[in-house]
Amino acid sequence: MKQKITITVFLLFITVQSFSQVNPGARQIALSHSDVAGSGDPFSLFNNPAGISGTNNREIGLYYSPAPFSVKELSNAFGSYVEPTPIGSFGAGFMIYGFELYKETKVALGYSRIINNSFRLGITALYKNVSIKNYGNQGYVIINVGGIATLTKEINIGLSIENITRTTAADEDDQIPVVLTSGINYKVIEEVDTYLAVRKEINFPVSLHLGTEYRPIDFLVLRVGTSTETDSYSGGIGILYNFIQADYAVTSHPDLGLTHQFGLILRFVSDKQ
Repeated sequence: MKQKITITVFLLFITVQSFSQVNPGARQIALSHSDVAGSGDPFSLFNNPAGISGTNNREIGLYYSPAPFSVKELSNAFGSYVEPTPIGSFGAGFMIYGFELYKETKVALGYSRIINNSFRLGITALYKNVSIKNYGNQGYVIINVGGIATLTKEINIGLSIENITRTTAADEDDQIPVVLTSGINYKVIEEVDTYLAVRKEINFPVSLHLGTEYRPIDFLVLRVGTSTETDSYSGGIGILYNFIQADYAVTSHPDLGLTHQFGLILRFVSDKQ
């Protein structure tokens, strides 16, 4: 039992350091989180909040990873909701991660607005609570911001900053990292989107993220991605039917093996459209 707890805590530490394990959803993970300049969906609330204004309808997103690295204690789930309005798009979401010895929960509120039809700005405030059995719990607020600019019909560029307030849960500086991510989305042809992102976490090397999304037919999307620091590969599919989008992603860690993720997005099209 003691050995199992030690291994689990070790994996928890690695998971917290792994961007793909703490930011949803299945589409983003299949693209190795290269889509910081992407069009956006409900999970943009946690990734690049500017993306939630890319949704034209009310949307609900659900995400679940049942056993990262084949360890069920590392399971994590997210939910997100986006409501477009004439004054901008509002979002709300939650996250549950961990098990009885170590658990994290998040509650998120976000807002994004389109400016001049070519630039989007967004902000997300997250309240995060960490609970460790026999050691109590602690909560704190993190602010993330982001922007997406449309240069041409084929090219978008994006930027996100996580923890812009440099919030910390202890006296140690940068205990909660500040992360800057910038990238580009290029539509090669109508059916193919490519993504490139550069991510820099303070005190850690720069990592490169690449992804491609291909729509061979209207209701099917194929995705692949790769990233450095740590070297990993990802892939997945998306199936679109009416107002439902179901996504699956798998990631490969060089030391810990495969992780499977599942996502569901519901889009409620307005009768006025």
